[in-house]
Amino acid sequence: MPVIKWRSLVVFSQNEDLFGDFSTHVMRQIILLFFVFSQLHLTPSLSGQISDDGLRAELEPVYLKWRESMIRRDAQTWAATISRYRQTVIRNSVVSERQPFPDAVFKSEVQPPALDGLRLLEAQAVGLTAHLVYFGKINMGQDKDLVLDNILKLKFYRENGVWKYDSNRISRLDSAPEVRKALQEGKRPDFLDDPDYTPPGNMPPPPPLCRIPDYKAGYKLQSLGYQTSVSMNGFDLDSVQDGLDQQILIGGLVNGHNEITLNIKPVPVPQGEKASLQFRVYIISNDPAIPGKEVLRWQAPETGAPAKITLPIDIKP
Repeated sequence: MPVIKWRSLVVFSQNEDLFGDFSTHVMRQIILLFFVFSQLHLTPSLSGQISDDGLRAELEPVYLKWRESMIRRDAQTWAATISRYRQTVIRNSVVSERQPFPDAVFKSEVQPPALDGLRLLEAQAVGLTAHLVYFGKINMGQDKDLVLDNILKLKFYRENGVWKYDSNRISRLDSAPEVRKALQEGKRPDFLDDPDYTPPGNMPPPPPLCRIPDYKAGYKLQSLGYQTSVSMNGFDLDSVQDGLDQQILIGGLVNGHNEITLNIKPVPVPQGEKASLQFRVYIISNDPAIPGKEVLRWQAPETGAPAKITLPIDIKP
């Protein structure tokens, strides 16, 4: 059977249907643009802690100013402290959900974590990018019983000579109790030398501003025996292979003619399975009581899928 991937929602619920209850989806989308969660499966070394106090002194005030803007719902300061790349990604996600920008950014009940009580593990800059990595109890306003010792990485980008906050990553240590214990004992983890914990050196350019849609829309893609990617409204989404994916369409749908393109590449079929490719597009209401309305359904013929196909979606007001 194909692996089911819920890329938009995996942090919060593996059972939530993207085209079912959308009462909280927009907030979860925005949260994910700020916070990435992962599990850590590494072991620590016994070497001592290394940090750069000068870089920390530059970066921490940037994050704290951004954090304060979120708490105070200060859109002007928020825009001045976050990278253009992240600001554009968030704006596109919000308007595609047919939510007001930037007002929707500040509707989340999740609090940006404070740095009080966290231990700095590393401050590192490479090229135009930098990060701060902390260990400790990361509090985002959840119940005290859920505030555990984990790892927080803050990411920054230097724009026009000025550091801007970009996003962060929280690595949960539930599956690596030995790492948590070693860090609690003050040891430095050797995962800080891994590529995932090395700033990339540069940031991708900001994406284009998407159109403001007439309708919020999303798709479901099941691709087995194919590597399939979706392109629409000038945005190329990550490819899916031997899996089920569902996502909101950036730029949504408008009244009149719309087009969506699938780029398809055959891959070996898992043993005992038959190649299949199904694609559906839905108009989605922000009212959780109203189910999504299917506006496109396409399935690859048994003889095999084409390398590329552009599918029309005509919407009448």
